[in-house]
Amino acid sequence: MPSYNRPFYNVQSEYCPPLDPALLSAILSDYDLTEESNVQEARATLDSLKESALSEEELGFDASGTGGREHGSVDERAESGRDSASVSRYTDLSSVSHGIASLNLEQSAHDGSENGSTEDLENLSEEDKISTLVAVFEGRVTRYSVQHTLKKCNGKWHPAMEELLNHVYLNDTEGSSDEKKVSTKSIDAFSEENIHRRGRKGKNRQKALRVRDINSASSTPEGSPAPSTNRWQSSAQDIDFIASRVSTPRATIASIYSKNNSSLPKTIAAVLKLERADDFSQPLSDPLMIANAHDLQSDFSSLSQAYINALVFTTHPSLATASDLAAALTRPPSPPTNGVGIQIIPQYTKPILDFSDDDHLPVRSSRPVSSISHSDSTALAGIYAQSRSLALEQARAAHRRAKSNRLMSGAAAYYHQEASNYSSLSSAATASAADHLASSQSTATSVDLHGIDVLNGVRIARERVEAWWNGLGEHRVNGRVGADGRSEGFRVVVGRGTHSVGGKGRLGPAVGGMLKREGWRVQDEGAVLWVKGRVK
Repeated sequence: MPSYNRPFYNVQSEYCPPLDPALLSAILSDYDLTEESNVQEARATLDSLKESALSEEELGFDASGTGGREHGSVDERAESGRDSASVSRYTDLSSVSHGIASLNLEQSAHDGSENGSTEDLENLSEEDKISTLVAVFEGRVTRYSVQHTLKKCNGKWHPAMEELLNHVYLNDTEGSSDEKKVSTKSIDAFSEENIHRRGRKGKNRQKALRVRDINSASSTPEGSPAPSTNRWQSSAQDIDFIASRVSTPRATIASIYSKNNSSLPKTIAAVLKLERADDFSQPLSDPLMIANAHDLQSDFSSLSQAYINALVFTTHPSLATASDLAAALTRPPSPPTNGVGIQIIPQYTKPILDFSDDDHLPVRSSRPVSSISHSDSTALAGIYAQSRSLALEQARAAHRRAKSNRLMSGAAAYYHQEASNYSSLSSAATASAADHLASSQSTATSVDLHGIDVLNGVRIARERVEAWWNGLGEHRVNGRVGADGRSEGFRVVVGRGTHSVGGKGRLGPAVGGMLKREGWRVQDEGAVLWVKGRVK
C-alpha cells in the first residue's frame, strides 16, 4: 500500500461499514489527510454520520427494496421510516461476488430424497449461504440484498431463496414486454398516478409516491367526466399535509394557503421562507444536514439550492418528510375542475415506421429477442451486460463530479436509467437464449433444463408443466379415462449438479420447491422430477 494512501485506508477500515465507501471518499476529498488537524475534522464529521447509520440499522431500515411484509404492517413501517434520516448510498447493481466457498453437500448414497438436500443447505454457515445465493442469482440481486433477506428469514436458506425469486420475478415482469404484466400500456402509462420516481432509498421514494397519489386523487385525465369534488375538503387536506410536516401553526398555514390562491406548491415555498426567514439563502453548517441536502438535490435537481437547504433545515432529521414536501413543491398545478372551459383534445400524427435500413437502427431495438437464434441471444446478452457496466461507470463518474457541479446529478440519473435499461435487455436476451435451448431438448411430456440458469429454469419449468396439464383437458378429472395420461406424468430433467461449483446442484431444489409451493404433486428421483398432477 503506498504511504500517501495509508491514512485514507485507515479511516476507511474504521468507518466502512456502516458508511458507504463512495460517501466516505466524497467527504475525505475535502480534507488533506497528511495533516493531523484535517484528519480530526474529518473524523468529527464521519462520527456523526456513523452514529446516524447505526441508528438506522437498529430501526430495521430496508434499503434493498425486497420489502418486509412479515415484520409489521405498512403503517408501522411507514411511521418508522418517517422518523429516520437515511445516509445510505445507491448500491452498485453490478457488484457480483463469484467466489464461493467449497460446500460439503455430497448427498448420501442411502438418501436420494430432497430432505437431505434441504438439510445440507440449511446447515451451511451464514457466509456459505450468502455466497451460494449470490452465485444462484448471478448479479440479478446485490450481495447486500442477499444478506438482508437471509437475516429477515432468520438464516433459513430456502425461505430466503423464495423471497429473492419473487423479488427478481417482479423486477423482470416490470421491465419485460410480456402481455401478461399488469403495468399500464400506451398513453395511459404517462398519467400522473403511473409515474414512478427513481431513487436510491426505496422506502423514502415509496412514501413520497403515496403522498403524491393522495394529493392528486382529485385530478382526472382530460376527456373523462370530472367527479364531484369538495373544494373545502381538498383545501383542508392540503393544509393538513403541510401542518403535519412543519412546525408552523396550522392557522398560519391556512392563512398563507388562502393568500396563494389555494396553491399547494406556492404555500410550501412561502412556509419554507417563513421557517428560515433570517438565513434563507445561507448554506447549511451541520454535516448531517449537508449530506441530506446532497441526497435531496440528487432526487430533485430542478429545485434551487436555497429551497433544498430550507427543506432539510425545516424537516431535520427526517429526510423522508423533506422528500414529501419536495415532491409536492415540484408537482405541476392541477387543471381547473369547474368543467365550463374549453377542453383541448390532442391529435397525434401516426409515426412512420420505415425500418428498411437496419444499419441505422439503435442498439436497443424494439425487435423481439425471441425471433433470433440461441447463439445470437447469448451474444446480445453479453453485449447488453457490457453496456450496462459502462453506463454504471459513467454514472459513478458523474455522481462524483456532482459534488462540485450539481448539474451532473442529472447526468448521473440518466446513466443509471441507461444501466437499468441495458440490464432489462440483457435479462430478456438471456431468457430468449434459455427458451431456445429448452425447446431444442424437450418434448410435449418432458423438459430438459441442462445448461439453463436457475431463474430461467424455474420459469421454463413452470410454463411447461402448466402447458402439459392444460393439454390434458378433461382427462385431468375424468376418472379412468385420463388415468393413463395423469399417471405417466411430466418429466423435468434438472441434473445432479456434479458440474456445479461445490459439486452440489441448485437448480433441482429451486424447481422442486417452486412446483410444490404451487400445488403440484412431485416425485423426486434426484436428477429427474416427475410431476404427477395437482395435489388434491
